[in-house]
Amino acid sequence: MRASNANSVHFDVIDGKFVPRKSFDHELVKKIKTNLKKTVHLMVKQPEKVVDKYIKAGADEIIFHIEATRSSKKLVEHLKKKEVGVGLALNPETPLKKIEPYLKNVDLVLVMTVHPGKGGQKMLKAPLKKVKSIRKKFPMLDIAVDGGVNADNAHEVIEAGANILIAGSYVFDSDDPKLAIDLLRNA
Repeated sequence: MRASNANSVHFDVIDGKFVPRKSFDHELVKKIKTNLKKTVHLMVKQPEKVVDKYIKAGADEIIFHIEATRSSKKLVEHLKKKEVGVGLALNPETPLKKIEPYLKNVDLVLVMTVHPGKGGQKMLKAPLKKVKSIRKKFPMLDIAVDGGVNADNAHEVIEAGANILIAGSYVFDSDDPKLAIDLLRNA
């Protein structure tokens, strides 16, 4: 595997409805054989309708967007019962107050530093303020940042309080993905 020194495999699932474009479904998640944790980021409308397929496909952790579901509370409870990690994603324009009521019951917050749906975008810096605020209020919560993360800005992301860096284009467009991951780790 070209990026075998990663901590997890992050799958961006896009349905073409919640976010323009479309990616893949649970079948790809199932086909990927790895010892790494499988994190599935559902950028789909009504994720409650598909989460069980991804759990059966081997997802260890499922992240969903609060704007995409009819009942975040019920979905969080369902995922907890299924014993998978639960994450909430926060789009750049979504106010932090939308997810605050749920933060005591989730394992992870994913702060998007780009508009979801297209790889290779430049990082928006404003969402890093949300990372700082979450870290201050929830010091033990995992906080991931996704979007435009690279070796040049990773230190800012970490200083803001993120402990998980998601870097798709930066890693996979690199001539040496293992080195790219090491550079992020050492930021």
